[in-house]
Amino acid sequence: MYVITFGQRAETRTTLAGVLHLLNDDRSETAQLRFEEIAVRHVEAGDIPVVRLPHGRFGVRPGGSARSILARVIDEVDRFIVRVGGKVLRPQEMSRASWGAVLAAGRLAYFPEEAIDLSQGAAGPLFQAADLFEESGPFEIAQYVQFEFVRRFGYGTNGPLYDPAQIPNARHEVHIAYALLRGEKLRDCVLNTYRDNPRFGQSDLDWLQPLIAVPALRGALPAHQLQALCRLLRLEKIAITPQNAPKLLAIVRRVPAEGTDVHVDDALYEAGVLAPRPTPASRPAEGQAAAPVSALASRIHHLITQRQFHATVDKAKAQREALEISRRHFDDIATRAVHARVSTGFDWPNKVALAVLQRDVATLLHIFDNPKDWNVDSKRALREELDVDLLQCTAAVRRQRIFEMCGFSPAEQQRWEQQAAAAKANRLAVQDFEDARKRAEASSWRLETGKVLNGREYVDFCIAEGFSEIVDVPRGRAREYRIRDPRRSMSRRLRAKDGTLAYARAKLAQTDTPMALAA
Repeated sequence: MYVITFGQRAETRTTLAGVLHLLNDDRSETAQLRFEEIAVRHVEAGDIPVVRLPHGRFGVRPGGSARSILARVIDEVDRFIVRVGGKVLRPQEMSRASWGAVLAAGRLAYFPEEAIDLSQGAAGPLFQAADLFEESGPFEIAQYVQFEFVRRFGYGTNGPLYDPAQIPNARHEVHIAYALLRGEKLRDCVLNTYRDNPRFGQSDLDWLQPLIAVPALRGALPAHQLQALCRLLRLEKIAITPQNAPKLLAIVRRVPAEGTDVHVDDALYEAGVLAPRPTPASRPAEGQAAAPVSALASRIHHLITQRQFHATVDKAKAQREALEISRRHFDDIATRAVHARVSTGFDWPNKVALAVLQRDVATLLHIFDNPKDWNVDSKRALREELDVDLLQCTAAVRRQRIFEMCGFSPAEQQRWEQQAAAAKANRLAVQDFEDARKRAEASSWRLETGKVLNGREYVDFCIAEGFSEIVDVPRGRAREYRIRDPRRSMSRRLRAKDGTLAYARAKLAQTDTPMALAA
């Protein structure tokens, strides 16, 4: 028996592994342990030193070699926890604290410093046989612990399988949950921990609490259907109680044994247990988007909403036929699709129609002068209402027809495009100049006088001093750029990476200074 004291409070544990579990795993966020107040004592062997480990954990330091300490820890777990009356208990047959002690013992395979002083190094007595009857030679801790667990308990340090189709899992709540799914009878003293602490498993075992609260559910259905029943009702905020459990089980038992979550949802929906999903509130469009400005806008709206409606419903029908979604989910999708069709405003249709009415050629080019699979509904409406076909034509013809629709002659189209190209080039030049200026301002340059300027100030200073040419000087495989004063045959460096080269070029072009590029 071990006595653990925390200041004025004391607790007891039957195993040293239980002590480790108490020190490291049973602490709540509101009751952190203070190292100075912790003391551990065996009722017969006396005090056992406690040490603080990295990452906030605690360890103990019983006497003996590594082998003897591990053997003692595993022997205690075997005798007092796992093997009761000669039978090896499974995790669900012991309390959460008891299973925690088993895991603490298994953890020593990978973190032996929690019970063994490793500071003496591999050549020390802890890693060599020290007891009279121990085998000689190096001692492999992980291999020893794993071997002892399998030999004594039939499973490794992660515990036994909780389900034949799964891999071992060390979490106690997982073993509890799957045992209840199978209908195993578990002691109330084991389940009370989960009744009092529903947070255990709430993230991935959301069907555990109904199985604990309603014994009639345990083992009453195939595991996947029982999980689906609990999960669906939890999402719908419908509690499973001893009163409604028989009705729910009778409904789900009509589902084929291989039935999925979709079948369970359908059965509960058909029986009226699950209500239709709420219909979204109707919010009609307001302002200019409330009504079409022309027949063209009305036709665009109809084609777009009709296409979106059919695409949504056709996809849902395919999913329903493949039983990928439930009837309730399908009805909800269909209802929302109808709602979207009748409540979609006329923002886009009116934008297109107004551009046509106002002969806004720039907007129309942005909308229509693109590949034929873009804005297909708007192009189809234009063909149907105004007999302007922008779908079955080449790019050049499409652009010409857009200008003709706006009343432009070929000569007027050419003049408009030239002006647009010039405006675009000017806009890009201004943008390039601003980008180069910002990059240059982020750099730093030092003049011959020692004065420090940013890149923009440095280039402005050079230009103000009469430097008006940019020259490209080869330096082996690289190129060096300089800004030069042709009158004085002087030059200063520029750098492409920091934006000073681009800024200098843009600044010289902006001031209409002749710029030469010399090799």
